[in-house]
Amino acid sequence: MPPLYARDGPAKQDQVRRPGLTTPFPVRFYYHDMIPVRLSVRNFLCYREDVPTLDFQGIHVACLCGSNGHGKSALLDAITWCLWGESRAKTQDALISYGAEEMRVELEFVARDTSYRVIRSRSRGGGRRRQGSTDLQFQVLGDLEQARPIPGNNIRETQARIEQTIGMDYDSFINSAFLLQGRADEFTNKTPADRKAVLAKILGLDDYDRLQELAKKRLDESRTGAAEMEGSLARLVRDIEAIGDPAQELDQIKVHLDAIDRQAEDSRLAVDGLRAKVTELERRRDQSAELQGQIAVHRREIQQLEVASAAGRERINHYLKLTGDADAIRAGAGRLAKARERLDLLEAARSRFDRLTEHENRLLRAIEGSRSVLEGQVKQLIHRVEVELPLKANAEAELIGQRERAHAHLESLEEDKTRVAAGQEKLNKISTGIGEAQGAAERYRLEGLELRSKLELLDHSSREGAGAVCPLCQTSLGGDGCGRLAQTYQKDIAEKRNLYRQNQASLQRLEAGKADLEKDVDQQQKALTTALREGDARIQRLELLVRESREAQSELAQVKSQLEIVRTSLESKAFAQEEHSELETVREQIKSLGYSEEERQQCYADARALQPFEQQLASLSQAQDNLPAEEESLTRIRELLEQRRDDLRLVQQRRQADEEAISELPLSQQRLAEAEVVQSRIQDSRQAAIARQGWLEGERQRLLNLRGEVAKDEARLAVYREDEGIYQELMTAFGRQGIQAMLIETVVPRLEEEANVLLGRMTDNRMHVKMETQRERRSGQGDPIETLQINVSDELGPRSYEMYSGGEAFRVNLALRIALSKVLAQRMGAPLPTLFIDEGFGSQDTAGRERILDVISAIEDDFDKIIVITHLEELKDAFPVRIEVQKEETGSTFWIS
Repeated sequence: MPPLYARDGPAKQDQVRRPGLTTPFPVRFYYHDMIPVRLSVRNFLCYREDVPTLDFQGIHVACLCGSNGHGKSALLDAITWCLWGESRAKTQDALISYGAEEMRVELEFVARDTSYRVIRSRSRGGGRRRQGSTDLQFQVLGDLEQARPIPGNNIRETQARIEQTIGMDYDSFINSAFLLQGRADEFTNKTPADRKAVLAKILGLDDYDRLQELAKKRLDESRTGAAEMEGSLARLVRDIEAIGDPAQELDQIKVHLDAIDRQAEDSRLAVDGLRAKVTELERRRDQSAELQGQIAVHRREIQQLEVASAAGRERINHYLKLTGDADAIRAGAGRLAKARERLDLLEAARSRFDRLTEHENRLLRAIEGSRSVLEGQVKQLIHRVEVELPLKANAEAELIGQRERAHAHLESLEEDKTRVAAGQEKLNKISTGIGEAQGAAERYRLEGLELRSKLELLDHSSREGAGAVCPLCQTSLGGDGCGRLAQTYQKDIAEKRNLYRQNQASLQRLEAGKADLEKDVDQQQKALTTALREGDARIQRLELLVRESREAQSELAQVKSQLEIVRTSLESKAFAQEEHSELETVREQIKSLGYSEEERQQCYADARALQPFEQQLASLSQAQDNLPAEEESLTRIRELLEQRRDDLRLVQQRRQADEEAISELPLSQQRLAEAEVVQSRIQDSRQAAIARQGWLEGERQRLLNLRGEVAKDEARLAVYREDEGIYQELMTAFGRQGIQAMLIETVVPRLEEEANVLLGRMTDNRMHVKMETQRERRSGQGDPIETLQINVSDELGPRSYEMYSGGEAFRVNLALRIALSKVLAQRMGAPLPTLFIDEGFGSQDTAGRERILDVISAIEDDFDKIIVITHLEELKDAFPVRIEVQKEETGSTFWIS
């Protein structure tokens, strides 16, 4: 049997198929393949505008450090939100910086030797939008960082393309390559069943579930196909039995057809003879109808020629009358020509008269317009001299005084500026105090929790009778020692609680004082800004008015001189001199023209009275030209009329002969119809015989086809039966008890080995883990239950994971998570590119921290990049590269050192 699967490189689709199957089974092996290159954020959590780009190039092992709350974890949240739209926040709008309306994160990374860029942005919901809006872009970067989009029809499709490129979703990422803050125990605290499901998902075993479903579907299809084939075979056998053997009846049909063919030939000859005779008689009948039409046409033509002859005679008589009145018509036309000549002269004079009159009117309007302009200028200049300019010119002294008082008021605001600056400085000090108080509160809480866990561990050891061991010297404490140590722990816990309450009271006072001071400083700042803005505006306005007053003083004398000049010109009429001179010339030309409108009207009436002679003269000329042609045309019409009368007599004689011949047509048509009925009956009998013959031939061919289909269906049924067995085997192999269980059984020992190596380095080989993949049922019957139980042991023996202190539990979680990443990388045949550890080491003592750093140093060759987040100052110097984060008034920023 061929292998069930094969693997050739990361994230490759392998195919499981057998001979005869047309569709392969897709098997995908995914692993994390993402190396960050550059990260840019805007308005994301505590990061505002103008945040520098974080360049990961050249970084192997780095520490992301800074005080609590300054934005260390926010940078890793930006990476997961950009790639998956997921983070620690409950909603996406909670990630947008306070006061901003939108955020944007851009991440460039390398996956499978190819550079990509993801850009995700989000606009806050609210207002007229009920929900916020998100935009997601995925690009592949070519040479010179030229971006080519990888499109998707929607955000869901684009997100699927990103996850396919990276090789895992968000849940798999935070359970393997990303130790999220506060969730280092994400893998450990899951139920055994969920823990095994996570491991299966990281290893890509969920593809086998899909393969099992596909095999089950194919098994059902094979069973259905086999049932269909069995039914089809039974139906085919019944059809074969129903057909029988049609060969004997086919021979009888052939003899019957030969006899019918001889009868059909005799009938055809008789019908053809009768049809030829009827056709000839019908032709002569149609010819008779055509001759009747020709008779009607000849009669219409004769009638039209008679009408044309009468009309020609009438036109000749009219032309003869016009030629008799020729002298009188020519005399009237001469008088008409003279009247029109005189009218043309008067029309030309009238046109000249109208143009000169219009020119005279334009000159009069221009002279009157010039006078109106001068009068308007006089009124305007009088208003400026008597009203407008004196008011501005006399206001200079008052404006200068107002300007000096405005300057004095601005100088008095310096004291307010000093007071506002002092309030702002005080507010900054209070904010610093609040941050320190919050940090102290978190430190007291963690220390109290650690003391409480130690006290509970001590009580548990006392109840079980096991001797407690000193954490420093590893010697037995005894009953009295346990009691004194418990009293010390209780006293320390009480002190921590007291310090925490005092710190909380101080924090509340600081926050209340900050709120009142912020409100007071804000009001003072707004009032000062308004006063400064209004004072500057008033000084600028007064400066402008002083300049206008001085300009008005110098302008007043110029306007008075201009007023005298305009008044003199108006009184002496020394304006529009050119128009006055031209007006006199035009009036002389009108007088010399001598035009009379009454004479023109009389001449026009005479011309209209003589106008009929013009038409009469044209008709006379036409009569003299057309008279010979009309006389010749009348002669031709009379000749054509006689010819049409002869044609009519000939057509009437031919029609009479056709009418006598077609009297035999009805009898011939009756005989033809009877012969065609006989012929039709013979043809029907022949067609029925041919149809029966064709049906029998079809049944014989159908019998052959059915026997062929039986053979094919029997072969298909055998294939379906074979497929049932194959798919049944595949469904079992792809199940949880098959390949998946084998792969997990192979991975778990390696996972235990890697985790114990790391845990041993962190605890001096005091602790180790054991992982069980199966457990017996309580009933003791049936197959074992699939699980993934984690057992932890130390020098005191195996204990429940929950009974270990916070520091010890963190070491177990860290070892398992790093081991999970390493084993996954080893299975894929390539190192995991990046490991993120966003987990505070506050639960570890000095020795524990050093051992964890040793572990990180030991695994650094297994990863392309390791990024560790911590707020502890003493750990910063242990890393070759530090990404330092600092929160300022305008938001958080960072730099690489």
